[in-house]
Amino acid sequence: MSRQHEVEVLELARGGLVIYPTETFYALGCLATVHQAVEKIISAKGRPADKPLPLIVSDWEMAERFLRLTNAEEELARKFWPGPLSIVAEVDPRVSPLAKDHAGRSAVRMSPHVIAARLCREAGAPLVSSSANRSGRPPVCRPDELDPELVRDSGALVIASTPWPGGGLPSTLVKIVGTNSLRILRAGAISAEEIIAAGFEALS
Repeated sequence: MSRQHEVEVLELARGGLVIYPTETFYALGCLATVHQAVEKIISAKGRPADKPLPLIVSDWEMAERFLRLTNAEEELARKFWPGPLSIVAEVDPRVSPLAKDHAGRSAVRMSPHVIAARLCREAGAPLVSSSANRSGRPPVCRPDELDPELVRDSGALVIASTPWPGGGLPSTLVKIVGTNSLRILRAGAISAEEIIAAGFEALS
């Protein structure tokens, strides 16, 4: 691990926040298992506390440790992860209550972005992956587009390394509602046609 990587992981371990690139946009994140850090993100973004924060996992080893995927959820994930498909799934009790709903579920994806995946893997736990912008404002793809007030108020460490996010559509958000059917909660980078081609019925 390089010195810079050590700094980033230490920042997360001590309950700090980081702004890091993903395959879609820059994300404001922290260790999802550190409740006080998750509280900081909600405060910095001006996000309602009853709206769970999305998560990323680094790889299948982490997914097995922190996610409680049903057979259908795992089948879908195996077809699209790593990739911009977020699946509503039960997560480990170690994840902060602010990063999951009343049923213990979060929107989770496995990011294919080399920096996001590396940071998550080295941190050793899922990361919050909320877009790095104030609630209601557009997401950004370049470090010079970041809201300086958000950076200042959050105290987040900015990872400006390339490759930068690709932009475009956000991750598609889905929830399994049957053995081979799902509901699309947010249209995004993975199309309904791709989901159907993978053997699932896609409900809007």
